[in-house]
Amino acid sequence: MNKMFYFLLATVPCWYACSGSEKKEAKEIEVEAPAEAHEPAAHKMIFNIPSPSEQFEIISSLDGVKNTALVNSPDKAKTYATEVSKALNFGVYIADVAYLTSYRETSKYMTYFGELEKLGTDIGVAQVFGKELSDAAKKSGGNPDSLFRLSDRTYTKSFQRLIDIEKGKELSLMLVGGWVESMHLILGSSKGFGKSPKIDEVLTDQKLLAENLMEFLLDYQDDAAVAVYIGKVGKILAAYDQMDCTESDTQVSKSGNKVSLTGGNSCKMNKKTFDALKKEVSAVRNEITK
Repeated sequence: MNKMFYFLLATVPCWYACSGSEKKEAKEIEVEAPAEAHEPAAHKMIFNIPSPSEQFEIISSLDGVKNTALVNSPDKAKTYATEVSKALNFGVYIADVAYLTSYRETSKYMTYFGELEKLGTDIGVAQVFGKELSDAAKKSGGNPDSLFRLSDRTYTKSFQRLIDIEKGKELSLMLVGGWVESMHLILGSSKGFGKSPKIDEVLTDQKLLAENLMEFLLDYQDDAAVAVYIGKVGKILAAYDQMDCTESDTQVSKSGNKVSLTGGNSCKMNKKTFDALKKEVSAVRNEITK
């Protein structure tokens, strides 16, 4: 039987309800999944890398500030000349569209879809990703809620299809660009450490997402460009080592049909980590979008 790894993002509902900045790190749970005769073992998906719109739908409801000047201008798309820069900025622009959509900046986000389709064509993923995102934008009729639903479905189902057509390298770089831009926008939306405590919680949760992204990238580490960005994501991850963390025994409790896990590694954002993240993310993001 093949083993697929599912990660519980148990902290996500807490983004709405928790008032502090302490966070319990989700545990990795290994689940036996039935093997598919036609599915090679290498075709595994990491389901815990959420789409940018899933991230920003939450963030727009929290205690940050909207700043549309943070996004990368679609006019810069034509300046990206290499396949690597095009793949990275394809991911950047997906995150930017999600950010603008979450704040219902319709006139701004609609200008991105033509550039996404062009970049997708250049890196050979338009048939899977670029055109479908463009079609989703047209079908949404400018309705942000409709676009969220359509683009999320497109984003999720496109992962495996890109691997199937041997575009794992491009997908890896797209995911890096999307996650780095998401971090840039989250940090830029904060009023500052301690002034947006719910955003501080979201930043704490991003450590788990970065670890999951890193696991995905390692499948394509033989590619030189992916290897470079493994190092860069690793530097951002290293900034999290400065968080205030405590370890406690994991407790399992059951109420009716609901099972809850508590304990484990509990971490809290601090100013040193916040500042380090801002520095490292800014350096990588500036290099990607220059």
